[in-house]
Amino acid sequence: MKNSFFLMSILWIGLFLGGCAQTVETVKVVWGSSTRSLEEARADAVREDFPMAYDACFREVLQIAGTEKWEIFIKDKKQGTIVVLGIPGNVDTTEVGIFLDKAGASRTKVEISSLSSSAKLKAADILFEELRKTGTPENAGNEP
Repeated sequence: MKNSFFLMSILWIGLFLGGCAQTVETVKVVWGSSTRSLEEARADAVREDFPMAYDACFREVLQIAGTEKWEIFIKDKKQGTIVVLGIPGNVDTTEVGIFLDKAGASRTKVEISSLSSSAKLKAADILFEELRKTGTPENAGNEP
């Protein structure tokens, strides 16, 4: 009884001193749902702006992913994050991050990142081509 109380006390002190954000990220890494590496890879992301409202663009990206039979691993509309797996020509477990940011009332910036450059480029080719059919890109000079 004394040992379990001591262990629980140490655990709570560790959580308190370590901060909740770090604890949450550690749990996500262990669970397998951390997007930290994909967020860090955004520096080398392929990006394009589309003249679509954020909500419509988010729905469209999910629809395209479903049509392409990509596995949607994470979707967080509030954070503007979608993580997919199953990009053709890549290992099934290769993660591709799709990040959406509001770029105005009726514009959305879409960024594709991955630790695999081939998965990133393949996903961007497919996704941007389909999004272009819905709306004209505002900065077509940054195509994959």
